[in-house]
Amino acid sequence: MKVLKRQGLSLDVLAPLCFYAISLIVSKIVYGISSWYSFLVKAQIIQINSLFKRAFKYGYVKSVITVEELLESYDDQLFHKASYSNHCLHHLLPVAKSVNYALRDVGHGLSIDHVTSLYKRTFINRMLFSNCY
Repeated sequence: MKVLKRQGLSLDVLAPLCFYAISLIVSKIVYGISSWYSFLVKAQIIQINSLFKRAFKYGYVKSVITVEELLESYDDQLFHKASYSNHCLHHLLPVAKSVNYALRDVGHGLSIDHVTSLYKRTFINRMLFSNCY
């Protein structure tokens, strides 16, 4: 796309091709982002974000996308879907806790009892603690 732009094609002509390329890249990144994001190191996150910044710099997209924005939107969607009893991830959620006293609302009402290091980096754990701050 840089070569075509250098050869004189305007962004109006390149826009459909750029949109297709960026949407393909985003769909590949978004696929499974909820499960693998916690296992990325900071350098890998910076590389993915710099790819999106370069796409904005060259005019291929109208706004800068970050991995964190994608993660936030897709995590919320997946956690909401997983809360239904017929979802394939529902069995991974902890059982609902019953309390007779009023505490501050954490948003999900589930008991938290797993403490392994691998579990601390999973999607379920990240979503359980995301509303606690």
